[in-house]
Amino acid sequence: MPNGAGKALVTGASTGLGREIALTLARAGYDVALADQDVALLDPVLGHDDLADVTAVPVALQLLSEAGIRDGFASAVEGLGGLDLVVNNAGVPLLQQAVDVTWDEWDALMNVNLKGAYFLAARLAEHCMSKGKPGSVVNIASTHGMTGFAGRTVYGISKGGLIQMTRMLAIEWVKEHIRVNAVAPGTVLTESRAEMLKDPDRRARMQARIPTGAFPGAQEIADAVLYLAGAAPSVTGQVLAVDGGLTAE
Repeated sequence: MPNGAGKALVTGASTGLGREIALTLARAGYDVALADQDVALLDPVLGHDDLADVTAVPVALQLLSEAGIRDGFASAVEGLGGLDLVVNNAGVPLLQQAVDVTWDEWDALMNVNLKGAYFLAARLAEHCMSKGKPGSVVNIASTHGMTGFAGRTVYGISKGGLIQMTRMLAIEWVKEHIRVNAVAPGTVLTESRAEMLKDPDRRARMQARIPTGAFPGAQEIADAVLYLAGAAPSVTGQVLAVDGGLTAE
C-alpha cells in the first residue's frame, strides 16, 4: 500500500503519539479517521493545517466493548469511504507493584491495550477480506514489552502480548495480503511525559539507560509508523524498536 493512497484509522489521536502519527500520515497523503473515546478532545487536532488537504473525520471509539469497536470502525469506514490501515495507538498505563495490582486494574488495562487492539485489528482484516484488497495494521507496543522493568508489570505484559499478537496475526493474514507490524518506542518526549521528566535527577537516570543518551521524539515514532504502513509486502510480523539502542544491549 503506497504512501498517499490509503485511508487510516488512528486510535488515541487527540494527544501525544496518536496526534503526531495522524498528522504525519496526513502529510503523506493519507485520509485519516482520528479516534478517541471523547470526540470533543479531537477538535484542536482537526483544525491543524496538516489536515487541510486530506479528508479527516473524528470518530468516537470505545475500546472497552465489542459494540464500541464495531460502531467506531463503522463510523470510520463511512467517513472515509473505506479503510486500509489501522494504527493501534490507544493505551493506558499502570505504575503499580505487582503484588498490589487488583483484578479490576488488570482487566481495565488489558481490555484497552490488548483485547481492544486485537478486535480492532480483526475488524480491519474482516473489512479488507470482504473487499478483496490488501491492508495494514501497525501496533504501538513498547520496550516494556521486550525487557523487564519494576513497577510496570501489567503494562509490560500487555505490550508483550501485543508484540506476540503482531506476529500471530501477520502469519494468519499473510495470504490475504494484510500486513501486521509493530513499533516499540522507548520513553518518548510527549506532553504526558513532561511531569515525569521535569525532575532533573530522574531524567538523568532515565537517559543514562539509553545508549544514545537521548529520548526519541514523537516524530521518530510517527515516521516509523509511516514506513511500516506503506512498506514492501515482505515486511510483516516485525517489531521496530525506536529506543536509542536500549533493547540492543
